[in-house]
Amino acid sequence: MKLTVEDVYHFPELSKMTLIAGKGGLKNEIRHCGILDYEYDEDVASKYQDYNFKMDGGFLTLTSFLYAKNDPKLIYDAVKRLTAKNGCGLIIKNIFRLPISDTVIRYADRMEYPIFVLNDSYPFFEDIIVLIEKKKEQYESFYYREQKMERLLQESDASAACALLMRDIHPALQDDLIAVCVRKPDSSLSPEEYLREENRLYEAGCIGHGDIVFYYRGGLLLICSAHRHASENPQEIAHPYLKVLQEEGCAAPPGAETDGLESGRIAPLRRFSAGVSRLHHIREELKEAVEESLYAVRFDEGKNGSCTTFDSLGVYQAILPYVEENSMKGYCRRYIAPLAEYDSERNGEILGTVITFIQCGGDLDQAAGRLSQHRNTIRYRLRRAGELLSLNPFELGDYERLALAVRIHICAQKEKRR
Repeated sequence: MKLTVEDVYHFPELSKMTLIAGKGGLKNEIRHCGILDYEYDEDVASKYQDYNFKMDGGFLTLTSFLYAKNDPKLIYDAVKRLTAKNGCGLIIKNIFRLPISDTVIRYADRMEYPIFVLNDSYPFFEDIIVLIEKKKEQYESFYYREQKMERLLQESDASAACALLMRDIHPALQDDLIAVCVRKPDSSLSPEEYLREENRLYEAGCIGHGDIVFYYRGGLLLICSAHRHASENPQEIAHPYLKVLQEEGCAAPPGAETDGLESGRIAPLRRFSAGVSRLHHIREELKEAVEESLYAVRFDEGKNGSCTTFDSLGVYQAILPYVEENSMKGYCRRYIAPLAEYDSERNGEILGTVITFIQCGGDLDQAAGRLSQHRNTIRYRLRRAGELLSLNPFELGDYERLALAVRIHICAQKEKRR
């Protein structure tokens, strides 16, 4: 992916840098980074080859304007020449307290050429260049493993290409492994946010020889592998990694919303949602482990964020891989569409009541409590649903038919949010 001027602006190492002009160019791509010294001082320019600016386009320029300290008007000349070379931005380390004229600012705004002032002696220009080059290298390879993983998920399990893809994703992958998918509950991770979280995992010493973490579908995908894990419990294996990513958690309150799932909740991740796969004992099941983590996180993307294991999904484990099949869609539609249509015409709450009833395992009192309605109101709505569908939701056989349709509907809604 491309490293932009805006990305650099948000680097914590450059927190003392201030944008003074050219906000419209923050999305400019950075291809090169160099120091402007005397190149645009007309008195000495002929004595220096233009090393820093031989390549047009995408240049982020660093300067102290040493040569302009006695003539600040030279700043305007330099900015015009830099924009003429399609430069992407300018960082001024203003150690000489030079005034930046309104003419320069207006020109930079008009040309959408970002200009920053760094009123600090640190970091040094060389440190900034190293930082930017390192980040550029990271960003350029940012999607590499994500692309490889997408290809792996599209391959058949027996494909010879799977082994090559797994080697590309992580050559040191071990046999005992789990996959953990981590996402923000309401948005995607920005590249800079992802890199910050990745660095935290490395700095905490969590990422071992058999582990790999990379950006995936707007979140973070973590593969934890070892010759043999100390625990057979995926939650226990994932805990040290999630502890680094989460704020101080607390146990989920009794009676908390679980989408009909009976277990598998881990302490809430206040900043993230996470899904944890089963423990697999051969590396060739990497694809399956990743799919399980993706299924689990879909059931976990709530407002407050938490963590769900694939083992906790119950019957949803069997439905999720096939929810996009036409036969599944058709079955679901026969039961859900009439209720949705009835509600839309009468501003009713039949479908929502049926879904809650199924999520509560057919417990009328529990459904009434969750919906804050009298049990007779819930009973009436369910009977109305039965009339519309020609079944009795209180009889075991009809309840099971309806429950399957509702569960397919729930999985389909999770698929839309993927």
